[in-house]
Amino acid sequence: MDDGDIFALEVEDWTLIDEQLYRLVDRLRTTGYHHTLEVELRLTHAGEFPVKHGFTKLLPVFREKGVVIITDAAHEGRVLYSSNHNR
Repeated sequence: MDDGDIFALEVEDWTLIDEQLYRLVDRLRTTGYHHTLEVELRLTHAGEFPVKHGFTKLLPVFREKGVVIITDAAHEGRVLYSSNHNR
């Protein structure tokens, strides 16, 4: 198993958060909120995770209605992935 597979396995633990964020967007829209909700995850050890693996699997349900941005906090917030740009 390579590092990409390990990261993908960890992503599966995010299912509950994914569903909660998806429902949050629905609740916001019922109150008249019409902006796109963005979730930014700041990795402090981004070098440990291969950029090409796993990021597209993170929060797949939420990405139907929102945007996931993954940044490298150790390198001044450099964007590693944005679902907005990768659609």
